[in-house]
Amino acid sequence: MLSPCLVPVLSFALLVAWGSLYYAFGVLGHAMQQDLHCSAGTLTGAFSVALLVWGLATYPVGVAMDRLGARSVMMLGAVLGAVGLMGLSAASSVGMVYAMWSLLGLAMAMSLYEAAFALVVQSFASGHRRRIGWLTVVGGLASTVFWPLSYYLGQRIGWRATLLLYAALHLLVCVLLLLSQQPSAQPQAATPDPLHRAAPPAPVRDAMLGYLSVCFAMCGFITAAMAVQAIPMLESRGFAPATALGLAACIGPMQVVSRTADLVFGHHASVRRIGMFTLGLMSLSLAALWLAQWLPILSLLFVVAYGLALGLLTVVRAAVPLELAGTERYAANSGMLGAPSLLARAAGPVGAALLAKAPGNPGTVLLVLLLGSLCGMLLFWRAWRFGQEAW
Repeated sequence: MLSPCLVPVLSFALLVAWGSLYYAFGVLGHAMQQDLHCSAGTLTGAFSVALLVWGLATYPVGVAMDRLGARSVMMLGAVLGAVGLMGLSAASSVGMVYAMWSLLGLAMAMSLYEAAFALVVQSFASGHRRRIGWLTVVGGLASTVFWPLSYYLGQRIGWRATLLLYAALHLLVCVLLLLSQQPSAQPQAATPDPLHRAAPPAPVRDAMLGYLSVCFAMCGFITAAMAVQAIPMLESRGFAPATALGLAACIGPMQVVSRTADLVFGHHASVRRIGMFTLGLMSLSLAALWLAQWLPILSLLFVVAYGLALGLLTVVRAAVPLELAGTERYAANSGMLGAPSLLARAAGPVGAALLAKAPGNPGTVLLVLLLGSLCGMLLFWRAWRFGQEAW
């Protein structure tokens, strides 16, 4: 029997991990910069190092989860997160800040979506898509919870004490994961999803994973670039800064809407159809924003379509390994898909900044990102087409 509290525990773990390791930096960074007497670029560089370590560690961590169990890896990740946050709270030099963010990057690889999804797959015989969908809905609320929480705590007790409090939450996550341990170590037999057919032969599966890895890497670059370019682009469409900020803020709620819709209705469609729909929405959103230079109202279409696509993209990337290989080596396959995306995400802001200097900006940036989105959709289609031809 499984502990009935596993999914709630994982939901809490994702809220804590995303909120404290990823989102809190955007709120506490200014106070850290002033206290440590360093530039904003120096601190941003430390956070970028964490993202780079996260991307590099994703596949090895996935292999470790398959061999040692995702629960053990997540518990260790929670401990590393606590140690890293405690060390960062005590930092007095730039070198220590970089060292602690490197450790926190490893904690990210062991604590965020990939690890939680792997634990769901290893712990339940069926219903993976539904439980993964629930976790993405909760994870999507992390910024909603931790941005205001970090601001409030930072104002009341300071950034160092706030990080210590977040470190304590990570230790609590470790304890809760231990308490939700399966009483029985007997593995459960996997129940095939009726929407899935038998897994393809290994060479076919690996080739499909290769196509899909490049596809998700392109998506990672696009989403990272848009994270820093969306507001300036909306302003260039004629919106006042406050209005552009308000429109960009609506992208987050749209992610929750699409993930909730997938949670309720997603079991009626295969991941292939949902993936093509998602990438189509992303291309539509970028095209709408480009055309908005002549018709600004299309910026609303961008906000809706892009937010929906962002929300579904996480679900698709989590479900693809199940579609291709079932529960076999799920964590490693997930890491193979996730690592290129995370590395591309780390390069996205820099790439977008270079593109922004090109003639015709912001149109040039958008056209390049739109081309990348269309190529990603083609690669996604080609992966499944290749599977059908060689399966």
